Amino acid sequence: MPVTRLIALNGSAGAFTAIPAAIPARAVQIVEDDSVAGQGLEAQFPGDGYTTISTYAAGTPISIIGPGRDGLAGLPEQNAANGVGAFNHRAADVYCKLRSATATATTVRVVETESDEQ
Repeated sequence: MPVTRLIALNGSAGAFTAIPAAIPARAVQIVEDDSVAGQGLEAQFPGDGYTTISTYAAGTPISIIGPGRDGLAGLPEQNAANGVGAFNHRAADVYCKLRSATATATTVRVVETESDEQ
């Protein structure tokens, strides 16, 4: 069953907002929500250490499909007992970092699915 979240983003002069995994997802689609006027998005991805900024026109979805044999695009935050009375913590994977392509803030809809069919 897909998980949908709305995430507020800063304008282009503000900081990028990390988009973390909420479920063990094989496919993710991110697009500006219909409740806001389209501004376009600036995105950074983990593959290059979040250094390159890619720009997406308003209404253009960002699709992320998990690579490899197990095909996971990302895992959520995890806490597990380590057997000696403490917990091991693993932060959620970050799909990308986003902000508005204009000075006006915007909101994105993030849809995560457990299969790679959207």
